[in-house]
Amino acid sequence: MSLTMLGFGALLIAASCCDVLRLRIPNLIPLALLVLFALEMAFGSAAPAPLGHFLSMALALAILLPLFALDMLGGGDVKLLAVVALWLGMPKLAALMILVGFAGGVFALLWLAFRWLVRTGLPGRSLPVSFQARAPLPFALPIMLVALLLVQQG
Repeated sequence: MSLTMLGFGALLIAASCCDVLRLRIPNLIPLALLVLFALEMAFGSAAPAPLGHFLSMALALAILLPLFALDMLGGGDVKLLAVVALWLGMPKLAALMILVGFAGGVFALLWLAFRWLVRTGLPGRSLPVSFQARAPLPFALPIMLVALLLVQQG
């Protein structure tokens, strides 16, 4: 496994941790993923169709920006998912979107139940913002899980 792939995984984990703790994905993380992709293209095993990777990112943004405009998805989630689409390319774009949608739905149910259990079991404690009632969901977790699953499939 290349260093860029290790960096890809580490940055996705960092995005998930930031999202759970603060409901924010720092802009530096998608930017670093973009730079790592450029390094992989320049020095790693070059992708057979780099234009296809950029088209994948553009299509992901075309799909996700309306969801952001409707306040159904956060801006950090859109940026993270778009750069993951860049990494995976056109052959895996449909699988990425479908699996993230499915995993996101299952995750939402589990997270809401977990959040309720934590809040009722620890009343009066200072909890991360993602555990507060009516807080948005840290959607970077299902994005990370699906991205790591798809990138492992070669």
